[in-house]
Amino acid sequence: MRILYNHLARASFGAKFLIFIGIELLFFCLTSLVTIALSLTVSGITLTRIALTIQDLLLFICPALCAAYLFGGNPIKYLQADHAPRAGAIAGIALCLFFAIPAMNLIIEWNESITFPSSLSGLEAWLKTQEANAQSLTAEMMQMSNLAELLVMILIVGILTGIGEEFVFRGILQRLFLNKFHDPHIAVWTTAIFFSAVHFQFYGFVPRMLLGAFFGYLLVWSGNIWLPVIAHALNNSLSVIGAYMQKGAEEGTLIDTLGTEKGDIGWVIAGMILTVVTIGILRYRLIRQKNIESQQLLP
Repeated sequence: MRILYNHLARASFGAKFLIFIGIELLFFCLTSLVTIALSLTVSGITLTRIALTIQDLLLFICPALCAAYLFGGNPIKYLQADHAPRAGAIAGIALCLFFAIPAMNLIIEWNESITFPSSLSGLEAWLKTQEANAQSLTAEMMQMSNLAELLVMILIVGILTGIGEEFVFRGILQRLFLNKFHDPHIAVWTTAIFFSAVHFQFYGFVPRMLLGAFFGYLLVWSGNIWLPVIAHALNNSLSVIGAYMQKGAEEGTLIDTLGTEKGDIGWVIAGMILTVVTIGILRYRLIRQKNIESQQLLP
């Protein structure tokens, strides 16, 4: 095994990428078999939630750990998960996500309003059908009648999905792209595009890509995978909480509509300014702390 690790650690980008895709395909088959077996005894919303949990574990977390072991020997160190994040950084991330709500809502509304030329009407119809199916599945899964169900959904959609997707996209893929291109910006944005594309929802592509880039830069600035994990989990948990608060209401909650209503441009501008300032401060503090920790490791 040590010989295999030494060989894979020196493998090319293409070889590592193909190995990771192969690992993902193996776990995809396993995930599909387990889900099919469960569908014989479980159905409805319970099956949907269990299937999502299995997906988080078998399609994201396990492949990332396997790849990290093969490529680095120590999965925790390879994924940069070997030290805890600081409370100040977590608070900064929460503020960034909060301040960005009006602008992100406006971007979401713009992305959803994109139309195609008549020559691509068939593609547009297919994309809208896929989007409607995804929204229908999400709406079914987000049916929560009590606090216990809310907490379960935060665990599944917020925490487990945050860990799994960040381990795969930022922990594995972004690192591979960084080693290939030797440019953190190319690595971050290439990974963000991959991250948004694999969700197969065109009408949410741009905001999801921007979020992916934010998660990627958090890892670049801090060298700590837990910061993008926490940011991802917070973002998803806010969506879950918003869905819970909206139950029975005909219109969206303020958190879903702020920035899209007539006269909200002031909120959008103020939010963008506060977001940029907060990200700037967060970037400075994270890089400074990363440099301090690097100096402490020197002999």
